[in-house]
Amino acid sequence: MTETKKRPVILDCDPGVDDAVALFMTAAHGSFDLLGVTPVNGNKPLAVCERNTLQLMELIHRENIPVLRGAPKGIFVENRTSGDVHGASGLGSAVFPDPIKTIEDEYAWDFIHRQALAHKGELEILAIGPLTNIGTALLKYPDLPQYIKQIVIMGGGITMGNWTGAAEFNIWADPDAARLVFRSGIHIVMASLEICFEARIMADEVAALKTNGGPASSAAGLFIGEREAGSGGKGAILCDAVAAAYMIDPSVITESFEANVDVETGGSYAEGRTVAKRIYREFVNDTANTTVLWHIDRPRFAQMIIDLCKQLDDSNT
Repeated sequence: MTETKKRPVILDCDPGVDDAVALFMTAAHGSFDLLGVTPVNGNKPLAVCERNTLQLMELIHRENIPVLRGAPKGIFVENRTSGDVHGASGLGSAVFPDPIKTIEDEYAWDFIHRQALAHKGELEILAIGPLTNIGTALLKYPDLPQYIKQIVIMGGGITMGNWTGAAEFNIWADPDAARLVFRSGIHIVMASLEICFEARIMADEVAALKTNGGPASSAAGLFIGEREAGSGGKGAILCDAVAAAYMIDPSVITESFEANVDVETGGSYAEGRTVAKRIYREFVNDTANTTVLWHIDRPRFAQMIIDLCKQLDDSNT
């Protein structure tokens, strides 16, 4: 029997509890060759995001996957983080041992370019934090776009912001990098705030996750459970896991549309806003650069998280 070729993937993230769940999902999925993880300054300062990534990789016994040096601040903006939105450590109330695994002596942007060349246009990037590492790679390596198959991001909002009235956090944290990414010519798939607010995990689903046992299921159950407990019964929002779910199985998305998306990098009110022009077939001169994910099969999304965390735990027993 011929073995199916695995898809080469880099995960760019800023853990972050929903980043952690997305990492578990990505590491569990059998069709991915997870080449490396590239932390970036975002939910917490870079050093904390790096530590959290190392701890999570050890928790799920993926110490063999390299964790690369990321960007400590935006390309042009000051160091922007989300404070204690994800708890003081960035991983809720979870407490993990200090990591033994260390950061590789290679920068994320150099690693991205090296892997892109090696995989000859097949590399996919799952980017669920600020886009500084990728923006830096685009600045340093002008040939990079021709070697990237797609970038699936969690970021932006078509109708809303969550950090300012106009901007979603990941884009606001480095709008210049985000603009570079959207203007790169690489096809972007965007899980915006609208679909993320639709993709909630309910209390009974958290309970089902916790019954799996195992470190990934237990940690994910804690992360999601704390969010669900604070939701007033509305369910836990896991933005980054939506982007991971699309990467794993696009059919979990029930509606999407093509758009031309750009990023506002200045202004008193709109810095970091993703500005989207929906592409309609009758306007033949319009060009889409982004697939915007719009609606999701919510129960299936929740079951995907439960099943993948169990698969990850079972693979380590």
